[in-house]
Amino acid sequence: MDTVDIKVFLKFAVLDSLYWGFVAAFAGFCSTYLLSRGLSSTALSLMLAVYMGCSFAGAFFWGGMCDRLRTNRKVFLFEFTAAVALTLAIYFTAVKNAVLAACMYPLFGFMLAPLGSNLDSWMLRSFHRDASVYGRARALGSAGYGVVMLVMGQMITRFGYNMIPIMSGSLAVIVLVLAFITAEEAYEKKTGAKESSNPKELLKIRPYVFLLIILFMTGLAASPFNNLKNVILQSVGGDVSILGIDAFIGVMMQAVLIFISGNLRRIQVDLRLFLMCCCVLVTMTLTFTATAPAMIILGTVFNNISYGLMLPTMREITEKNVSGALKNTAHSLSDAMYGSFAGIIALTYSGMIMDRFGARSVALLGAFIMTVPVLLSLISMLRKKKA
Repeated sequence: MDTVDIKVFLKFAVLDSLYWGFVAAFAGFCSTYLLSRGLSSTALSLMLAVYMGCSFAGAFFWGGMCDRLRTNRKVFLFEFTAAVALTLAIYFTAVKNAVLAACMYPLFGFMLAPLGSNLDSWMLRSFHRDASVYGRARALGSAGYGVVMLVMGQMITRFGYNMIPIMSGSLAVIVLVLAFITAEEAYEKKTGAKESSNPKELLKIRPYVFLLIILFMTGLAASPFNNLKNVILQSVGGDVSILGIDAFIGVMMQAVLIFISGNLRRIQVDLRLFLMCCCVLVTMTLTFTATAPAMIILGTVFNNISYGLMLPTMREITEKNVSGALKNTAHSLSDAMYGSFAGIIALTYSGMIMDRFGARSVALLGAFIMTVPVLLSLISMLRKKKA
């Protein structure tokens, strides 16, 4: 914390916490809400697949926009305002027509999904690339998500889904005010030869490309678990309140690991990649064999341990290997590779598999998929150890 002003740290910690709280209040329960309005699991899965496609496109568009305009703050304010407007439109449209609301949801993904990467890049620059300070601030973002998921699960059970616009709208106003009053550090001055801003250059960076492959395979396995959790929980007797508890317990574990990410840098990068892949494999095994919500929650814990290792590691690899002219694009692409690009593929078939073979059947397929990144990361780790 010596290199970062405590006021700057606190502003970003609170901003990140409330931003992820907003995400939890709406996106965390939107799928459950739409199902309650009559949407089928197959339609939900297809909706999420299109949502992921738009999120992937948004990652390139908005990440590139930040790099071109050399600002995170202005882009964040515009994106977030549009996302909030869509939140309200989707909720109130679903009251009369769930299918029409589902059609609007992908546009919400185009605006919302890249915001996390944008905010992370903004924080890293403001914290002078200090990974340990970033980890502490980002951990509070995870904690904010977990707390709001827990509270919302209980409030929706008690008062109904009308709590979604009330909570998400209240948090959105505070986020907008905080983002508006939070100063932005000047972008680093370009030195030496002109740096390329062509995204194709990212594919020439071997450590970064290897990271993308691991993220894609992991996301392919985990995406149905992350996005259709409510369906999986219902299959073993859970409800919306259990969904909130599940998210809270899992994300708190994630927050602890992100908070100590500065200390975790002592662990070799390849070992961290291997461990995060193994955790997702454990998640898939627990989910497939689950007979009660407690086993799903335990799987969520391992999944969040994986993400707690993944997030700081992917930020570290990107910061270390990618030039300044492409950093925002690279951060957005790595997030999209795990979340939206893998989700586009996984969610096109997962809903149909769940309807035909049961909600937990996608976990068996996920376990088979996870053997690939587990072996790839293990081979990479052993090769470097030998060298």
